[in-house]
Amino acid sequence: MTDSSATPPCPPAPPTGLPKADIVLPCLDEAAALPWVLDRIPDGWRAIVVDNGSTDGSAELARSLGASVVTEERRGFGAACHAGLLAAEAEYVCFCDCDGSLDPLLLAGFVRRIADGE
Repeated sequence: MTDSSATPPCPPAPPTGLPKADIVLPCLDEAAALPWVLDRIPDGWRAIVVDNGSTDGSAELARSLGASVVTEERRGFGAACHAGLLAAEAEYVCFCDCDGSLDPLLLAGFVRRIADGE
C-alpha cells in the first residue's frame, strides 16, 4: 500500500468452500505492505511472492509469514508474473499486486464464478 495511513475498506468474508488457488504476488521492495496483503489471502490458497530484486527484506519477511517465495532475477512485472505462473500448481491462478492496492480477498468471488462456470 503506497499510503500506509489509509485503511482499505474491509470486504465481506470470503465464501466458504472456495476452490484451491495459487495467488502470484510480484514484489519489489514491498516489506511495508506484505503483512497486510498476506493476511488477506483467502484460507486454503497459496501465496507465491515473486521477489524481483528487493533490498528491503521483502523475500525473508514473506517467507516468515508463510508465503512461498520465488526469486526472479530479470526485472519487470511480466518476468515476475511469468516466474510465479511457472511455480503455481493449483487449478486456479490469480495475480495481485503486492503493494496493497487491491485486497486479495476480492479475488475469491472471481474464482468462485469461474469454478461455477459463469
